[in-house]
Amino acid sequence: MILLSLCALLASTPPPPVGLKAGAAEPDDEIGLHVTGLAVPSETKAGLYLFGKLSVPSHPLRALLLRSTDGGAHWTEVLPAVEHSEVLSVHFTGCQGRALVGWSTEGPGELTLFASTDCGATWKRRSKLPKAVWSEWPEQMAWKDGQQGTVWLVDANEENAPPRAIITRDGGRTWTPSKLTPPVPPSEPEFEAQGPTGVRWKVSSEEQATRVERQEPGATAEVRAVLPRYWRREGKALVPNGVQR
Repeated sequence: MILLSLCALLASTPPPPVGLKAGAAEPDDEIGLHVTGLAVPSETKAGLYLFGKLSVPSHPLRALLLRSTDGGAHWTEVLPAVEHSEVLSVHFTGCQGRALVGWSTEGPGELTLFASTDCGATWKRRSKLPKAVWSEWPEQMAWKDGQQGTVWLVDANEENAPPRAIITRDGGRTWTPSKLTPPVPPSEPEFEAQGPTGVRWKVSSEEQATRVERQEPGATAEVRAVLPRYWRREGKALVPNGVQR
């Protein structure tokens, strides 16, 4: 009877709301899903985005960009694999998407821009950002439109170092230092955003899971998805730690 009850429980366990590829993860690794930001494009068909990294205790495994097109209930990885890195910033102008990815193993490293022209369905590597010194790291990214953008960089090894701005006028294909560094715009909330219809979104990370909440104007918030925090490799995919398939 106990065995039958256990089998029934495992069979009734709903699949996780996100599918993750195993990538470079080893079978004995405990992989952490770390969400560090939320993006809600003004173009509704572009969906919603969570970004950050997948990591083991010693280093990041790869950059993470998750997209939902059903109101936050289910999420899919859309970024090509970039190992030992994390997604630092995501910005949309209409259906033109930009994702800034940084190497973050044993200190700041290479910065790569990815771009989407189809409302976030697919992403392609656009360029490597030029750095004055290897230890420079992005403080902010902003775009006026799909072609004109600015990234502010700060030397992580220098205390109170002033930011340095690089600009692009061709959608991120090429970058040049700005002659006059424009003021760094105020940082937007990392885990809260409002959609074009007035719906508010909130992400909260707990010890075992990350919750995605949706709130209609004048209504109470509802949990749209609970993403397990810890995963392990099973075949070519990752599954929540402690769950069998």
